[in-house]
Amino acid sequence: MRSPVTLDGFDAVLFDLDGVLTTTAALHEAAWRSTFDTFLDEWDATHGTSTARFDAADYAGHVDGKARQDGVRDFLAARGITLPPGTPDEPSSTRTVRGLGNLKQERFVAELATGRAEAFPGSIAWVREVREAGLKTAVVSSSQNCAEILERVGISNLFDTRVDGQTALEQNLPGKPAPDMFLAAADLLGAQPARCVVVEDALVGVAAGRAGDFGLVIGVDRAGQAGALAEHGADLVVEDLSELLADVTEEVHRSGPRAHRLRAAARRILATGAEHVTDPWRLVERSPSPGDTGRTESLFTVSNGYIGIRGGHEEGEPACRPATLLNGFHETWPIVYPEPAYGLASTGQTVVPVPDATGIRLLVDEEPVNIVTTEVREYERTLNMADGTLRRSVTSQLPGGLTIKIDSLRFVSLSHRHLACVRYDLTILHAPQGQAEPGAPTDLILSSEMVTRPPVVTDPTGDPRRTRSLAEDALRPDGEQADGVRVTRVYRTANSGLAVAAAMDHSFDPATLTHLRTRIEQDRAYVVFAVRAAPGQTVTLTKWLAYHHDDAVASGTLADRAEVTLYRAMSSGYSAALQEHEKEMAAFWADSDVEWSGSLTAQQALRFSLFTLLQGTARSEGRGVPAKGQTGTGYEGHYFWDTEIYLLPFLVHTHPPVARSLLMHRINALPAARERARQVSCDGALFPWRTINGDEASPYYAAGTAQYHINADIAFALGQYVRLTGDTDLLHRHGAELLVQTARMWASLGFFSDRRDGQFVIHGVTGPDEYSTVVDNNLFTNLMAAENLRSAADAVAALRSHDRDAYDQLVTRTALAPGEPERWRRAAEKMHIPHDDRAGVHLQDDGFLDREPWDFAGTSAEKYPLLLNYHPLVIYRHQVIKQADVVLASVLLPERFTAEQRRRIFAYYDPLTTGDSSLSECIQAIAAADAGKFRTAEEYLIDALAVDLADTAGNLRDGLHLASAAGTWMAVVYGFGGYRWRTRDFSPMLPTRAQRIRFPLRIGGSKLEVTIEPRQVTYTVHSGGPVTARHWGTTEFTAEAGRPVAFPGNYHTHDGSIDAR
Repeated sequence: MRSPVTLDGFDAVLFDLDGVLTTTAALHEAAWRSTFDTFLDEWDATHGTSTARFDAADYAGHVDGKARQDGVRDFLAARGITLPPGTPDEPSSTRTVRGLGNLKQERFVAELATGRAEAFPGSIAWVREVREAGLKTAVVSSSQNCAEILERVGISNLFDTRVDGQTALEQNLPGKPAPDMFLAAADLLGAQPARCVVVEDALVGVAAGRAGDFGLVIGVDRAGQAGALAEHGADLVVEDLSELLADVTEEVHRSGPRAHRLRAAARRILATGAEHVTDPWRLVERSPSPGDTGRTESLFTVSNGYIGIRGGHEEGEPACRPATLLNGFHETWPIVYPEPAYGLASTGQTVVPVPDATGIRLLVDEEPVNIVTTEVREYERTLNMADGTLRRSVTSQLPGGLTIKIDSLRFVSLSHRHLACVRYDLTILHAPQGQAEPGAPTDLILSSEMVTRPPVVTDPTGDPRRTRSLAEDALRPDGEQADGVRVTRVYRTANSGLAVAAAMDHSFDPATLTHLRTRIEQDRAYVVFAVRAAPGQTVTLTKWLAYHHDDAVASGTLADRAEVTLYRAMSSGYSAALQEHEKEMAAFWADSDVEWSGSLTAQQALRFSLFTLLQGTARSEGRGVPAKGQTGTGYEGHYFWDTEIYLLPFLVHTHPPVARSLLMHRINALPAARERARQVSCDGALFPWRTINGDEASPYYAAGTAQYHINADIAFALGQYVRLTGDTDLLHRHGAELLVQTARMWASLGFFSDRRDGQFVIHGVTGPDEYSTVVDNNLFTNLMAAENLRSAADAVAALRSHDRDAYDQLVTRTALAPGEPERWRRAAEKMHIPHDDRAGVHLQDDGFLDREPWDFAGTSAEKYPLLLNYHPLVIYRHQVIKQADVVLASVLLPERFTAEQRRRIFAYYDPLTTGDSSLSECIQAIAAADAGKFRTAEEYLIDALAVDLADTAGNLRDGLHLASAAGTWMAVVYGFGGYRWRTRDFSPMLPTRAQRIRFPLRIGGSKLEVTIEPRQVTYTVHSGGPVTARHWGTTEFTAEAGRPVAFPGNYHTHDGSIDAR
């Protein structure tokens, strides 16, 4: 496969040095600044002037890419200064053009001696790829230090020839922007200019490439000048040459399932051109997208883990599925089976949108004004991930000629769980032509609304990932009150009996807004204001929203709670409410931010993933986390195993209190889990595969209830939390009972098989791979069950030895028999782990190798995901995998396998994995990195980062993918950080697209920061006690506050394999 820039038709690639291949551009800029500062200090002192000093813009505009004397001459001319030319051997103390040039050379040599020169990993990776494709390469640089720099960074062997500043002097070649140096290099390589690619980061360099009529000119934008590079002649502008790397993963899977992945979409987000503006802290939309509203409503959601408000427009149009969602607020409905069977789930659960109170409709002459009905002159909508706000600015001309500007800001408070706020600024810019009195006020109407919409639209596709329809009266009025500009409404669900109170109130300046009326109708409430605004005047309306829901509280009490929330927030004022929210946001990022230096697009996507996790979990206390958070109604708002296996690792290492809350939610659901175990003839407790209220809601048992591993997943997460936080109180008071009851389930589900020499076997289960269901001895299930059994036995033993009171209470609550823990331990030790000695690989289940391999070569792209295009029985009889299964076991329990076994697992199962689940890419990335396949790991990581920003799963309109977002954190920390939490091992390497990765971890009450750079890895403790860990499995170290530990080395992954340990 060719890279996104095809190399067909080219014979050679000519690279600039500074800023393209090496980091020496920064050294040059520092040397130029020092040189000109010295000269201008003297000049101003002599001439009594105050000359503007050299800055980054001067570097880009006057000296970058030019010969030294040309740079001196051009910069001084920009300051109105002329010096004599001087001679080439002029002393650096002489104030001539050549003298200053020689001074700059001395300063640069001093900078170079500091050892700060590095090669850009992404650039070198692409150079290698170019050479592997059979093309010749050259370095073309104005620097007279070119040869020394190439040697210092160890890349001189990657180039067939070099034309540099020394060559230019010897051959009297004019410097850039003249094309002569590039033409000389092409001639040395025996290549015609039209069959050469020029790669430059300087404006004069791309201009030289264009002037020489070279076949392709690539601009590398490391200074925020993409537009200028294009204007000067670049055919293509990238942030880093790694964006041009071929997709090695697809090469590995030439005839496999990976060929169908939407790589073009991922590259659109993470390479040369994004739908949204590339910004490390913001998601920016520069033009309205009426045809793409469902996707943008999900992307621009603001949420705090309890309230979620999808990114609809305040004016109501364009709209797809605008909604406000509350965590846990749902309706129930009877599951009807054509052929029912004992123990099947009987009651479904579906999230129900609550009244949406974000609407502010603007009317002129009783006609609605919105993006659809007006001529939009300027537009920008920004999701600011740093402060957790959604901002929008729209300038529109109305049909009558009136020009207005609307600025809105929306946030869902992190500091006040039940509060949200909308700030709406309306400015009259220009009155209509022909207005009787120029400058006279314009009459407008603002209608602030609370709308109750039908729960869910019917899905005609049959996609099981989407939410089913509910009756339109699923949400029924149960009380209302209007008091001035405040409206409170209470609704109750028809079947589940949950009540919700929604309240809105308003702050405004009576001089510009006049309250006309408040009205409540069946499906909406209005608070209407008249606007009297003259041109240039801004009118501000602040809208306060509060939501409370409960199943055991009277409607009037809920309404009172909502109104108290509003009263408290409005008493403090808008600025205070926003500042408190921003303070919480800052605290989140201080503990969670992962810095990715070297690719703004990768950084943006990674922060968007982290922001998605914040929004889905921060204030979820007392509840679980739906697969889509509160960003959409996909998967009916259900909680899955995603929480424990994907979200908890991130939360345990960054926000332990939130992790504890989610574990307590599971612990509080034990009674329902015990009842579910009874229904399926098991002892102990069986947690539901998918649920909102704690009851099983999956009607398809083969891919639902049969996933018994949910028990072990929860137990695993509990063990990880306790081990990393030291919170034994949670284990002793609550967690031990969960471990006992889940262990009992395994003990009753499996048995010791005489046919397998007394091994413990577990039949009729489904693992994480839902393309193989109801199998015997799924490896993931068996290994995780063994962990569950072992941890339960260990917990009981620890309580008996160290906390006799807690032990006695546990025995009383659970009726624990004396011999039970030992039976659990024996079952764990005797657990059957499927392995085929002839194939030399662990088996996904006992019969996996007996199935027919799937015909990937004969499966077209439109047939994926397979579950939407083939009968389940067709899929079940083949070797084909939806998502990581055995590979996931090797990632979660690496110590249960040797390194060679893990490599074999990845090599065998990776080509069989379709990635039809968004949970797959991130795990494959970790396993690939563990196997030393770093290029493959990086491609998988890119796919994971692009799941939502590029909508690679095709269902973004239904909400964001929280587990995949968490998986990207795991892919960076576990994959490229090489982190193993049980043993505190780190085996770090840098992706080719990164210059530096930095991430924090909470370990045992301490905050450890890991920084991975090309030549060094540093471990820094910022708070808490010392942290002891191992670097690359062999070197133990202890870092403590004020005493970081650094390991020099080579942490590049240029050729896709490990080249440093």
